[in-house]
Amino acid sequence: MRRLLVVFLLLGLAQAQPLRIAAAANLSPVLPELVAAYEAAHPDVQLGVSYGASGQLVEQIRRGAPFQVFLSASPDYLRHLADAGVRIYTETPFARSPLVLYVPSRLGVTPTGFDVLADPRVRRVAVANPAYAPFGKAALTALKRAGWYARVEDKLIYAANVSQAAQMTVQGADAGFLALASALLPALRERGAYWQVPQDLYPPLLQVAAQLDPRPEAQRFVAFLGSEEARAILARHGYATP
Repeated sequence: MRRLLVVFLLLGLAQAQPLRIAAAANLSPVLPELVAAYEAAHPDVQLGVSYGASGQLVEQIRRGAPFQVFLSASPDYLRHLADAGVRIYTETPFARSPLVLYVPSRLGVTPTGFDVLADPRVRRVAVANPAYAPFGKAALTALKRAGWYARVEDKLIYAANVSQAAQMTVQGADAGFLALASALLPALRERGAYWQVPQDLYPPLLQVAAQLDPRPEAQRFVAFLGSEEARAILARHGYATP
């Protein structure tokens, strides 16, 4: 009887273990709603999410961090994992995120293009670290293609990821390159305005879900992100279809 009790307890502990998800920081405004929708449909599954810059999450996974799903802001980082010998069972592009230039209303200027960066009131421009964050890389690429990088290079201040860039912009920077989903958050929408950077100026910010574990729970969640329900949630937060 005691052995049966131990077995049942162990089974209960195994079932209680959450499905661990490593998610690009730009997804922090929308992923809680996606998680809630998925858990409502699968009450036996608990999801645990860790956010970070895609490049930083890749390093954690390469070092053995026990994630079952990786939500990257660029397919490039999935190739980095594959090159490092990490097995990817399935991968699903599930959204595209626009890049925006956001300016707090306290500055008294409205962004309608890169020319706002030349305003003397704009002294510090937050951007995610391009070494790890696709949004930072996209921002610098757009500035260079538009011929603005040399003019604003000294104004750039770097954040660990695009969510931190949003925090820096609200808390003291004068402008920031953000994900549209962050700019649409009530706390930012009520305190500033944004301009969408033309998408032909930077590589597509394609969100890709990678299944890193063979268990069906991981496969089901990756498949869910491509569903009509998930796409409707993503669209409400400013994401486009892939």
